[in-house]
Amino acid sequence: MKHYDAEDWALAEKLPVLSLLSGLDVASLSKDYRVKTYPVFLPNEEYQFLHEAAVIEFHGVLHAAWYNCPVTELKGFTPIRGAKSYDGGKTWTEPEMLAQDPTGKILYCPPVFGICDDTLFLLMNQMVGADLIHSLDLYRYNEETGKYDFLWSRPIPFKLNTNVYHLPNGKLLLPGRIAELDGFPNTPAVLISDSGKIDGEWRLVKIAENGDMPDGSKLVHPELSAVIQGETITIFCRDDQRQVPILYQSHDLGETWHGPFAHDIPLIGSKIYSDTLSDGRHYLIGNLYTGIRYDRSRLALLFSESGEMRFTHGLILQDGPGADLPGGICWHYPVAWEADGRLYVIYTVSFGDPVRGAALSVVQLG
Repeated sequence: MKHYDAEDWALAEKLPVLSLLSGLDVASLSKDYRVKTYPVFLPNEEYQFLHEAAVIEFHGVLHAAWYNCPVTELKGFTPIRGAKSYDGGKTWTEPEMLAQDPTGKILYCPPVFGICDDTLFLLMNQMVGADLIHSLDLYRYNEETGKYDFLWSRPIPFKLNTNVYHLPNGKLLLPGRIAELDGFPNTPAVLISDSGKIDGEWRLVKIAENGDMPDGSKLVHPELSAVIQGETITIFCRDDQRQVPILYQSHDLGETWHGPFAHDIPLIGSKIYSDTLSDGRHYLIGNLYTGIRYDRSRLALLFSESGEMRFTHGLILQDGPGADLPGGICWHYPVAWEADGRLYVIYTVSFGDPVRGAALSVVQLG
């Protein structure tokens, strides 16, 4: 891979490689008419920094949530805020506070959504410092009041990465990473709800014993997302220590894991989001390699054929500084949700460090 340096090669040569591209030249991908992009929240005098947004559709309404900071990322007051869209993402309500600690001693990050038994849930982490995970918190949306009701907080030091996945055996899955309580999480893991209930018990299964790689390096920020096909779960893993794309696989719906493997899709430098569409196609969203290490200026969406784990086509959601949001430089940390023949992709927009907001790209599927 042309983007590897000597240390990257030292890791890549120790890993089995899975080929996931099938005749797709990712460098030739371009934007097209199927994508419309709208701002969700732009920086203002009160909140200069926004990060790790999530989106979901529930009963015809789009719900978004994110963590905000007045100025600097994860310094002091860090609440979870959210907004709704009643017109498919074109316009959004004024943000409202969903969770906060006015003292700034507890930081909140990151929100994710799930739907179970026709009920919308919101999950988030409490932290005692940047990425020092203190608890897993759960809220349930009350359609009568339009508010999220707090259900519980549990001392599970598991950093969330994705919306809730439904497994074919009726269980639920949350990919993420684990640590000691109030520690920095670098061990890839999943939470499984055996009851299939979001408000039930969640059981931890480590994907690896720790974050150690075969070359002696350690995983850094191993944010995970999943593709589920039959009994096989494929987990895509970010690693800020090396530019080698990493994945893990389970062939028994998350009970045991194999890997790490390298693969040939150059989505590197930031979080990758993956899932499966209702027609059986899998998708990946992430930052394409541009020739500059850790560049996040090109955000791509790749698709497989239905029921296949080889990616054959795709498009560009954002390509450098864009007219979609004037001043936007980087587009990263995607989360997506399919509804009504569309894929709704929310992501962080950087306007220059540390100023960030959020945008939504609506992709017409077909």
